Amino acid sequence: MISFFKNKLLISVVFFLVLGIDIFIKLGDNPLPLRFFTKTLIIIILFLYFFYNKNENNSNNKYLVFGLVFFWLGDMLLLLYETQILYIGGMLAFIVAKLFYTKRFSHQNDFKIASLAPFFVIIFTYIVVVILFVYDNLGDFFIPTITYLFATMLMALFAFLRKDAADKTSFYLVMIGILFGIFSDTIGVLQSFYNQDIAYHEITIMSFYALFQYFIILGLTSEKLQLEDAEDDKFIKL
Repeated sequence: MISFFKNKLLISVVFFLVLGIDIFIKLGDNPLPLRFFTKTLIIIILFLYFFYNKNENNSNNKYLVFGLVFFWLGDMLLLLYETQILYIGGMLAFIVAKLFYTKRFSHQNDFKIASLAPFFVIIFTYIVVVILFVYDNLGDFFIPTITYLFATMLMALFAFLRKDAADKTSFYLVMIGILFGIFSDTIGVLQSFYNQDIAYHEITIMSFYALFQYFIILGLTSEKLQLEDAEDDKFIKL
């Protein structure tokens, strides 16, 4: 069993098979009961792959586990999105999950504030554009939505700050995951508060969300930390 969860190819096949089943069920007439199971199974697969492939020396690994737990909680609550309090609860759970992921991405290396200026401009522009589309329909959801988008961008920022601290493979895998997460969040917000039929949302939101989790897990399980040495650059497995 352990060897199965250490096999990236087999886990990937099972992961995308379960994802396909979840989307198929979602498109059906009565998806709710079964999706509690399929969405839970997706998180379990990710957790087990991470658990059996993580490096025990990285104390920050616990924050990714906490994040997965809160993403699962958010998934369960958002399945009941028609109840307003549960929808807000799901958003809050996702916000907490993203803050845990942000903590997992953090590191001790120094970085230049000036190099972040373009990223901050992109973050600010993104949030403003999305809010302009949905502002008239937000109502009581204005603060939760702003906070939700800010948490997404904060997570993206700290993932970007890994550029000089982690190896390129890990960095790019995580950033690909972050981009898929932004796509999923953007479509989700626009579908909820702007256009209910936008961007084939019944397929794209879940697909991009799953890819977000998948690439981040792949990136973090292969992460290496760059050490700056006077003689040569080295990487160590975290």
